[in-house]
Amino acid sequence: MNYFLVKSFKFVKIINEVQILKKYIKNLVSNSHFKASFFALRWDFLRFFARRRTNRMHRSYLKRFHNLPSKLHFGCGARKINGWLNCDVQNSDLDIDLASGFLPFNDNVFDFIVSQHCIEHLWLIDELQPLINNMFKCLKPGGEIWLSCPDMKKVLKDYEETDGNGLIKDRKTRFPDYSTHGYPSSYVINDFFHQGGGHKNLFDFNLLQSVLYIAGFYECTQVDENIFLNRFPDFLKRGDDFQSLYVMATKK
Repeated sequence: MNYFLVKSFKFVKIINEVQILKKYIKNLVSNSHFKASFFALRWDFLRFFARRRTNRMHRSYLKRFHNLPSKLHFGCGARKINGWLNCDVQNSDLDIDLASGFLPFNDNVFDFIVSQHCIEHLWLIDELQPLINNMFKCLKPGGEIWLSCPDMKKVLKDYEETDGNGLIKDRKTRFPDYSTHGYPSSYVINDFFHQGGGHKNLFDFNLLQSVLYIAGFYECTQVDENIFLNRFPDFLKRGDDFQSLYVMATKK
């Protein structure tokens, strides 16, 4: 009995020491002049390990379920949808480095592809366009792709009309603790264009439509969240129409 108590105390001590070390590293990174470099390196490692896992996870999924779902949800984050293949760089049904443009799927696999607020995190020419090109290939003829992202036109319109106060009010409906940290309301515009280095592009309808047309899609249409939710009721309502662009397109 004493042996197990000693082992338990040692285990708890190790856990506490690990937590202290993690807190120390977090504070060190936060206060370091190399903070941006640390986060960039972390992102590179996440992408690298996702690429190492992709084919293995793909084989494992097929071995377990025999077939892929007919609906692909990419850039899912923590929002996994039942009945869909939820993909992201980590903690998903199938981890994929979306920025690489590589997809492990055969042609003509999916009926629907959906992404919400993911594409703005990818560089347009080197990352997003190759990804959309490959999504076109793995979508069945007649299949649909539905995308949402911050709307450049709406962001600039609100800046011109309210100096960004409308965007702040809208954001606080979803993130009550959102703050401009004492800066004027125009601070929020930088959040949309950069978001701490996370955003690489903003789109208006014309720019996103061109990305889809280059990939081979046609009948590209601007919609809203209600139309999207009527089509896909499994998804939770985001309530982000004020600042978001919703687009759908079809493969012939």
